[in-house]
Amino acid sequence: MKKEILLIFITILSALGLMAQDPHVSAYQAGAYQAGVMNVRDLAPVPGGGLIFIDYNFWNSSKAYIDQNGNEIAHFELNYGALSSTIDLTPQISGYTNVPVLFYASGFKLFGATYMASINPSFLSSNYRMNIHASLSDSTVYSSGNAGGFGDLAIMPLGLGWSFNDKIDFSVFYTFYAPTGRYHTGAADNVGRGYWVHQFQLPTYFYFKDKATALFVMPTYEINSKVKDSDVRAGSRFSIEYGISQYVTEWLELEILNGHNLQVSDDKGTDVWWDNTPLEFRDQASTVSFGAGAWPIKDMLNLRVKYAMDYGVKQRYRSNFLSFSLIFIPGILTGAKKTEG
Repeated sequence: MKKEILLIFITILSALGLMAQDPHVSAYQAGAYQAGVMNVRDLAPVPGGGLIFIDYNFWNSSKAYIDQNGNEIAHFELNYGALSSTIDLTPQISGYTNVPVLFYASGFKLFGATYMASINPSFLSSNYRMNIHASLSDSTVYSSGNAGGFGDLAIMPLGLGWSFNDKIDFSVFYTFYAPTGRYHTGAADNVGRGYWVHQFQLPTYFYFKDKATALFVMPTYEINSKVKDSDVRAGSRFSIEYGISQYVTEWLELEILNGHNLQVSDDKGTDVWWDNTPLEFRDQASTVSFGAGAWPIKDMLNLRVKYAMDYGVKQRYRSNFLSFSLIFIPGILTGAKKTEG
């Protein structure tokens, strides 16, 4: 009987492998934007303008998948004739993402605003391991794999930022994600989404004590195109983020940021095989992060580290994040004119 139970485990594992090569589009469509992991002042208009080089590094890990009721899926009951057993599932997922950014802020005004633009390529790698253990046979089966490569390309062609008496900054951003990352429906090593994303953001800052304190709030809305080679259009997504940044000295900054991300419209198309019409079947996640930044070279080099964790998750993996970012301001293309002396 134990051999029969073990055979069932192997069958389950094989099914998981077959699912990785399944010809259907994945039901896991979490959007392009990860709320809660950015730095609070990243999207504030840049005084003086010019080119800015930014390098973001993210490490994430997850050990739990959460269902539509907010419960962790850690086991299920298997009945086989007169036999029954509890099947324990232990997923272990880790990943690394690098996003170098070339950001430009104008030294001139357009409609009274600072014009901003950026281009953000990305590189991703991930590893997973699934342990499947049966209480009856005391047998464990393992599945593991990895994937990596260049991901989708994000381009912000239009950003306009207005400043009001050093008390309020308000901006409008439009960004699109091009499906440049490797994608094939049913493949187990995809690093791209397989569709275009159009993203709209309205970052707003409120300042106190000569900008030493900044309160931040930003809504984000995503509209998706059809998935490559299929009749599936992922539903639109909405995020809201809010946080506070505080300079405790001229060179040291502390911050807290909270973000919420959720699907707000149905996945549509004749190839949608899952049910996402009930609101409780739409995924969502909240993320809170804590960070610190320092200026080893004033107004030129900024180093930042932060930790983020998910909560309030439904229909997604619950993850933790560690990030490190570097901001370099070389002072070029500022638009400032030299004076002859």
